[in-house]
Amino acid sequence: MLKPMAIELKSYPTPSDEMIGIAEEIEKLIRQDEVAPSEIAVVFRENKQLDEMAAYLQYKKIPFQLVRKENLLRNYFIQQIILMLEWVALEANRPGSGDHHLFKLLHFKWFDLPAELIARVQMDFIRQKFVGQESFRLYLQDLQKQGNQLFTPEEIQKLKSVSDLLEAWIRDVYNEPLQNFFCRVLDESRVLKMASQAPDSSFLIHLMKTLFEFLQAENQRNPDLTLEGWIQIIRKMEKYKLTIPYESQIGDEHCVQLLTAHGTKGLEFDYVFIDGCVEKNWEKKRGRNIGFSLPPALKIQMSSYSQSDLKEEDERRLFYVALTRARKYVQISYAEKDNQGNTLQKSEFLDEILISSHIIVNPQRQAYSQQNSLTDFYVNILQDSLNQAMRQQYSQSFLQHLVSNFKLNPTALNKYLYCPRSFFYESLLQVPQAQLMHSIYGQAIHHALKQVANSHSQGNGVNIGKAQNDFEWFMHQNRHHFKPDDFVRHLQHGNEVLQNYLNQVFSNWGNIKETEKDFQAHINHVPIKGRLDKIEIQNGITRVVDYKTGNPDRADNKLRRYNPENGKKGYDDHDYWIQAVMYVMLLQENGYTQVDTVVFDFVEPDKTDRFRTESVSVDSSDITLVEQLLTYAWEQIQSLSFPCCQRPDCHWCAFEQTLAAGAPVLGLDKE
Repeated sequence: MLKPMAIELKSYPTPSDEMIGIAEEIEKLIRQDEVAPSEIAVVFRENKQLDEMAAYLQYKKIPFQLVRKENLLRNYFIQQIILMLEWVALEANRPGSGDHHLFKLLHFKWFDLPAELIARVQMDFIRQKFVGQESFRLYLQDLQKQGNQLFTPEEIQKLKSVSDLLEAWIRDVYNEPLQNFFCRVLDESRVLKMASQAPDSSFLIHLMKTLFEFLQAENQRNPDLTLEGWIQIIRKMEKYKLTIPYESQIGDEHCVQLLTAHGTKGLEFDYVFIDGCVEKNWEKKRGRNIGFSLPPALKIQMSSYSQSDLKEEDERRLFYVALTRARKYVQISYAEKDNQGNTLQKSEFLDEILISSHIIVNPQRQAYSQQNSLTDFYVNILQDSLNQAMRQQYSQSFLQHLVSNFKLNPTALNKYLYCPRSFFYESLLQVPQAQLMHSIYGQAIHHALKQVANSHSQGNGVNIGKAQNDFEWFMHQNRHHFKPDDFVRHLQHGNEVLQNYLNQVFSNWGNIKETEKDFQAHINHVPIKGRLDKIEIQNGITRVVDYKTGNPDRADNKLRRYNPENGKKGYDDHDYWIQAVMYVMLLQENGYTQVDTVVFDFVEPDKTDRFRTESVSVDSSDITLVEQLLTYAWEQIQSLSFPCCQRPDCHWCAFEQTLAAGAPVLGLDKE
């Protein structure tokens, strides 16, 4: 039994260990000491820390209450409804422009389509693209009209019922009042029916009612508002971090209370745990969020009004509010390092308490020395549940068929190392992605430079005007991916860049041997492939050149050698280095035994207006390391292992959570 009126200070290796430790202390209080859960509170500085604690308590089957203000636009269930309506608006405006949403949309539970059926349809669509079918939506229409031996009549009928519904919405979106159309979509899609039959039906209906009230308010403000205009308002709100507030609640007053320090005011409990007492959460905490992001000029102006001393005093008062919520016992805790291994500084408020109070200082280093393995255990539980969900959605034979003839290229390897689940959707299933403006722009630059290289290989000099014409032709072929102003801006910038690049760099080109050449090879039984932009001979030396249209001043991490000791690969860390090593491996396996360098030519000026060239030299140790990465990734792929990376900004992992939940996970929103 813990001593009455005790204040105890504990340190933990990491924030995750800290939360696990608190969860175990709470479990002991309830199971062994028979403390009522309602007499226990866990206090955090910020809302975003509550979710992880909730997950640990839920796993231990400890009842908890969590009440807080949420942003409707961050709720999984509402995001699905908005995405469905956004697809209708896009397709009504320009057919094919919503293809990048359609794959996800078909997975929504209210359409009742098996995930494997959607995946098989996607794979057949990829095959049809080679014979000219560019639109996923039009492919679905052709499938139901012409039939397909790959699908049973029952499967085609299921797809037809959904496709017919979507087509009817596109036809009628501008033929009836916006509010009526909104209600019609919720009804015909069976969203309302699903929500009304869910265990948390009142909560889901409340969410839809809140969204509808927002639509009504905007429609009243602008009687001519269209669905497209309303979606644009929502996307701008997300961009500038504006919210549609609503209150969410899990549990009741008889449970363990999860609170922010602000939320504890006026409350008392027998046992209080204050988590995350480090500088960055308290005295180095930024000023209160005003609820939306400001333009840069206003941010600079407002920064002059910062009053750091007053802010720190406010934080100190808030800390003492949390501290004085306990009747019998307070545990104050902090982590020594963050989850990435960076050292954390404990809050100076703890030292002030040590001077003025009699506190049991109990770091518990031995007791929690094995907590990292416990953290991994919890993470693995979550990961296993997601892997099991994937196996339930897709049959073994289907997954085996997907991977049987797959070949790893640099993009696919980098993607698997970053997030295996993203690799599954983007590299294996090849789900349609929105063609971003900078991607189309880069392809146009590549197209123009390929024509220049082909002309140069025939003994001709550079014709900048022709290169610009080739660039403009490609841009006009893909104009539908741009807004009018963006198209004009990219067109002007590309013509300027091509002129300056060719004037500065063309004289350094060698004799062209190949352009956009495809190579394949097997490395330790792993099939790999790659398309090389240019192979040239300069001063008797063969070299590979790869064009890059990204910002050269942000390329350092991409060019850096991969270090397996650094843990998980970042989003684009080491991408160029891995690409260079794989290109050398491909060439050496195809008879170019003397090639050991890849040159990255940046077709975008740096901050000094110069065009940089970066060379990556590859030695035997580099090849050995990438061979190991290829073998690891290939074995994982062949064993059908596609775990989520668990990064909060990974949209495919978020998509998986949405499918698993159907509604908010734990009743909480994603941060």
